[in-house]
Amino acid sequence: MKELDLYLRAKHDLSNQLQLLSIYCELEDYSKVQSVVQDWSEQLQREQLFIQLSWPQFVNTVVHHKLTTDFRFDFQVETTGNGSQDAWLSAQFTAWIEQAEGQQIIITIQEEAERYHLTFSVDDAATDYYIEK
Repeated sequence: MKELDLYLRAKHDLSNQLQLLSIYCELEDYSKVQSVVQDWSEQLQREQLFIQLSWPQFVNTVVHHKLTTDFRFDFQVETTGNGSQDAWLSAQFTAWIEQAEGQQIIITIQEEAERYHLTFSVDDAATDYYIEK
């Protein structure tokens, strides 16, 4: 996807959110305004936790796919990671997304006692990966 396409897509998504807020304001439905703003804020916080992970190649790979595909992404991150097996993790995600069909991707990352548990889900069909600490 070219840079202009990426820009136009981001602009369109933002415009849709602002239009929704505008409609709720016109209707004086301030509880829905608050709900939209809260949902947006929580999503940005989840993305920020993902971006701060200790797996930079994996993060860059996921962000690339987020920007260049039609999938909607969400993140559930409960760790910062340790950076080990970054290239392997990136390759696993790339192979997984090439086979993925659906619309909503959720990446869940949990820290367990002796390993990290990563789940890539598309429309509720999950694939699990593990990285030893």
